[in-house]
Amino acid sequence: MQKVYVVTGSTGEWSDRSEWTVKAFTTEEAVKSFVDEATKIANEQFLMVYPTDESEPDYDYDPVSALDPFFSMDYTGTSYSYSAVELVS
Repeated sequence: MQKVYVVTGSTGEWSDRSEWTVKAFTTEEAVKSFVDEATKIANEQFLMVYPTDESEPDYDYDPVSALDPFFSMDYTGTSYSYSAVELVS
């Protein structure tokens, strides 16, 4: 049985939560690396809008990710996860 690993992005909570499919990989090593890098970018983008110092959030900043064409973020940040599914050919 061959598996593929599907990455899901998410932001928000409760009724404002949104999820989207980002990419699929054929190895677990590749998907873990992608999730780590996408999470790093998402955290950097979060800090651009919501700095850790006492300054006000920059709501005019439009967060983007070169790895995720569907990138979205709100005050909860952006999370990535993956799941393995059987590939049927």
